[in-house]
Amino acid sequence: MSGESCPRVAEPVAGQGTGGLNPGLLNEPEDQTGKGLGRVRQRMTPEEKKKLMDVLKREALRGLGYVRIWRMLRKDGVNVSRRTVEYWYRKFFPERLGRRGKYLPRELRITLYEEVLRLRRQGLGYKKIRRRIKELYDITLAPAVIVDWCRGIHTPYGGIRIPTVDYLKPSPELAYVIGVVCGDGSAVKTRGRSGEYVIGSQVKDREFSERFAECLGRILNRSPPTPILVRGKFQVCVRSRTLYQLLRKPIDINRIKNFTEHCEDCMRSFLKGFFDSEGSVSKEGEIRCDNSDKQLLNYVKTLLNRLCIDVTGPHLGVKKDTPIFNKDMQRIYMRKKEVYYLNIRAPYRLKYYELVGFSIRKKQQRMENYFRRRGLLGGRLPDHPL
Repeated sequence: MSGESCPRVAEPVAGQGTGGLNPGLLNEPEDQTGKGLGRVRQRMTPEEKKKLMDVLKREALRGLGYVRIWRMLRKDGVNVSRRTVEYWYRKFFPERLGRRGKYLPRELRITLYEEVLRLRRQGLGYKKIRRRIKELYDITLAPAVIVDWCRGIHTPYGGIRIPTVDYLKPSPELAYVIGVVCGDGSAVKTRGRSGEYVIGSQVKDREFSERFAECLGRILNRSPPTPILVRGKFQVCVRSRTLYQLLRKPIDINRIKNFTEHCEDCMRSFLKGFFDSEGSVSKEGEIRCDNSDKQLLNYVKTLLNRLCIDVTGPHLGVKKDTPIFNKDMQRIYMRKKEVYYLNIRAPYRLKYYELVGFSIRKKQQRMENYFRRRGLLGGRLPDHPL
């Protein structure tokens, strides 16, 4: 015999068929390299591939890794390699790899967290909570996770403070931020592979920037960002992917309606934020707001009418390609879009002052002086609402 060992081929025992061996192994062709029989895997049938895709998508959403999914498929009789399952797993769920252990989507973890706290308030123990979660969601939580959640040591709300738009709660502060961003505020995604989602504003009035920062802090459940003076303007910015999804421009009216029309206070706060950003008051008491989005101005007009404040417009204010001089940049540039404006009718200016008003002291004071000259405000001027 030569130095090479002869490969041993398993033979079925008489009377026992294949003896529990995979029949496909008995029919494998001889390896062409001369080193014995090589294992040649057969291609998956269309039925097996369809089952692979269905199981992969279903179980990955539950948080299972590709190894456990591969084992499930093998138990179900699907002849697929672990490398194949890993390939499709990486293609569909690349963000799940690189994490240790079982990873559940953030929305599902928050749902489980709220359910665990609810069951704990009912007096259930940790083991009963674990069995109940298994019955409801078919997910087995680690005992340490349940203990940490109940004791407040950990929470799935960490990291991203609000995971998706669905978890945003309507509030006057959120409506105010929406109004500001609809005006001069910004919601942008920075360039690069690790792009950041930035919500911010850059204004000259300090009280305006402080009000905007305070509302952002309450929405995101964090300390308010500190306004920074940059080139004579107060800049406020935070990073939030959720707010970017809600406020990215062009503004989708249907996307913000649930937050701006939640109640009358939310409507007022939205209008105040928008007029703080885009509104102006002349010495003659004229109150108007300007914006290049005509659809947005029509929506603002609708909300003002719902508060019984009559307005005119939108009127064309500045035509496209009109030269504009920028005082800050000391340069002339051409207007890229047409600008429209709304004008509050004189008999309804006092009602706007009482229901909406301004957060900017200069605008509020100018409006109060106009009403005092007209004899509409008697005695001492009211305190400025911040």
